[in-house]
Amino acid sequence: MHVGLIGGIGPAVTFLYYQRLFEIALAKKFPLELTVVNCDMPQFLNNFSQDKKENQASIFAKLTNRLQKAGADFVVLPSIGGSFCLNEFMKKSPLPVQNVMTPLRAYMDKYKGKTIGLIGTNKAMNTKIYNLTDEINWLIPEAGQFDDVHNSYVALATEGKVNKQISETLIFASKKLIDRGAEAVVLGGTDLFLVFENHQLPFEIIDCGDIHIGHIATLAAK
Repeated sequence: MHVGLIGGIGPAVTFLYYQRLFEIALAKKFPLELTVVNCDMPQFLNNFSQDKKENQASIFAKLTNRLQKAGADFVVLPSIGGSFCLNEFMKKSPLPVQNVMTPLRAYMDKYKGKTIGLIGTNKAMNTKIYNLTDEINWLIPEAGQFDDVHNSYVALATEGKVNKQISETLIFASKKLIDRGAEAVVLGGTDLFLVFENHQLPFEIIDCGDIHIGHIATLAAK
């Protein structure tokens, strides 16, 4: 199937999805059909911060129209932050929307009854990934760290690269969640791989981007 990818939120994630889908297609020997459109990051962040769901959903729908014309069978929204307007977008989209939430929810079923930490944007943390599941006891950073985690994540996503300060802030916040009783930490943002991919940590990390990419690869192979 032809994959339509909404890119640009952020740039590193766009490349990650392409690279890993390419690698999976190569390993499993199926032709990868993929078209990418670019979402304007500053405009997205403005809509996100002001909770302008209808505005952003309309932008996503226009981008999806372009993907449909290019032959895409479905559209991929590779962003948990972008899911703030997911319901509105799904109503407007001319193509089926393959969002992060559905495969992540299925994956998290095996953690029912457990205490799991979460880092990401303020919306993702406050809503426990948009009310993903109430079968888990979610832990989020405490007041002193909450804004630091959000700001670090936004800077990471916008710039598409990590620096020492961002890395230390997010890793320290994750360790604190483990100290408070979390059995694992969910990376509630697809850009967070930039921080954690080269670190060997003494606790489990659940990468929502990896889960989503695996799901998309299965569809792409059909």
